[in-house]
Order: sequence, then C-alpha cells, then structure tokens
Amino acid sequence: HGLDGAMAALATAYMDLLSRRPRLLSGAQGAGLSMLGDMAAQRIERQRRSRGEGEGNSKAASSDAAFVDAGKLPPPTSGELARRLAGAAGLGVFFSAGVYPTLYALLDVRWPGTGARAVLAKSLSEVALLGGFGNAASIGGRLLAEGKPVVETATVVRTAMPSVFLSDLCVWLPYNLIAFKFVPAVVRPTTTAVLTLFWQTYLSYVAHGKRN
Repeated sequence: HGLDGAMAALATAYMDLLSRRPRLLSGAQGAGLSMLGDMAAQRIERQRRSRGEGEGNSKAASSDAAFVDAGKLPPPTSGELARRLAGAAGLGVFFSAGVYPTLYALLDVRWPGTGARAVLAKSLSEVALLGGFGNAASIGGRLLAEGKPVVETATVVRTAMPSVFLSDLCVWLPYNLIAFKFVPAVVRPTTTAVLTLFWQTYLSYVAHGKRN
C-alpha cells in the first residue's frame, strides 16, 4: 500500500505540473528522452562497428558519397559524442516544448472535435508537416550541431528522407489517429514523448548509423 500511495502521489504531482507548466515539463521530457534515444543509437552503432558490418560494401558506399564505409571511419571522439547529445537535447526541447504542442493546438482549432473526419484530417496533416519538414530538420539539425558541413548534411538528409517519411507514415499516423480520438490534449505531450523516445533513436541512427 505504501508503494501504491507513493506512485499515486507521484502521478498526481506530475499531472499537476503538467497542467500548470506544460511547456516546461514537455521540454524537460523532450530533452531527456531525445538524449536517451541518441545514446541508444550510439550503442547500436558501436555494436555494428564491433561486428565490422559495412566493411567491403562498395555498392552501398558508392550509392551515396556522404555515407562512408563503416570500417574506414575511426570511432567518434568523446567530444563528438558529447556534441551529439547536446544537439539531441536541444532538438528535444525545440520539438517537445515548441513544435508539438503548438501544432497540435492549431490542428485542434482547425478541425475541432473527435469525429472521424476531424481526426483523420488532423492525423494526416501532422504526418505531412512533421513527417517531411520536421524529420528533415531533426536529422539535419543533429549533423549541423556537430559541425558537419552543410553540403554533407544536405546529402544525408536528401538520401534518408524517402525511407524516413515512409517510416513516419507507418508509425505516427496510427498513433495520431488514437491520440486525436482518445487522448486528452493535456496528456498528449506525455504520450507523444514516450513514442518520441523510440523515434529519436531511429532518427539518430539514420543520421549517424551509416557514417560511423
């Protein structure tokens, strides 16, 4: 009972803070979860390097000048990894405290209610905007924050975006349909943050996986 009471008190305090300071809490959640996602992606990249995946894959290397064979690049330095985490945290705050709540609020105003037509319109609009521009900004922002050249960053974004947009459609469209239909607006930043953890892992890996 003591544990149940503590959990209930923690949930109450969380919901109270979420209702009073939604942007602050969403930003903190976004920064932390985006950093966790990037750390998970870094772990995957280290495992790939240790197994030597990508070595000798001349076809993959020649398909994109920005994607260098994994076996021919040294492991990133601790400074580079720290800049990655800092960039991930900044993007987490930007999207979780700024972009997501603002866009969701605008969509709720444009198509109010939870009717089938309104939910579908909001869900498709979110994917069209964030699935394209949002993901491109997230991938490009990570690389630019680490000091990568603009031309190289643009090449990586251009090459990655078709598959990223398709993945976004498969992941975020079902979530949006559920969120806009059933999840209250005040709770939506939290449910979005949970899915964002896995999505940020994916985006970080897309931005760096074929280069490390």
